[in-house]
Amino acid sequence: MVHTIDTQNRPAPAEAPILFAVDDDAATLALLSDIAADSGWVVRSFTRLKDLRTKLAAQKARPSLVILDDDLPDGSGGDLARDLRADPRMKGIPVLVCTGAHPMRQAEIGAWAPVVSKPFDLAEIERFLQAAAGRQPRHRAAG
Repeated sequence: MVHTIDTQNRPAPAEAPILFAVDDDAATLALLSDIAADSGWVVRSFTRLKDLRTKLAAQKARPSLVILDDDLPDGSGGDLARDLRADPRMKGIPVLVCTGAHPMRQAEIGAWAPVVSKPFDLAEIERFLQAAAGRQPRHRAAG
């Protein structure tokens, strides 16, 4: 399932950063989407890794940040984070894993991607969004 969140039903500016978020918990996905949308992000949310992989394969505009849950019905977001890190098409795109996994698993994932423990602090997610948005190239209108 793919959801697009647009704050106040207005079209997002072309230079708005894009978040791809994957979580099978609807409340967590909605919270991540709301935090990002409130900060001016365009959000594409997914409940399955399969849908994210399809979008990444077909996507012309790359995301500015990818947030993954680790324990998903169709695989491990933490393992996908490792694969994305090795993918040349994802070069320069930060990946964050939000998970309630055991600390040993979090440490394993932490070898290739930052990890935020669930339940997470909203300010921590906002810091990741700000940092990723700062990496996003801004386009100025000619004039």
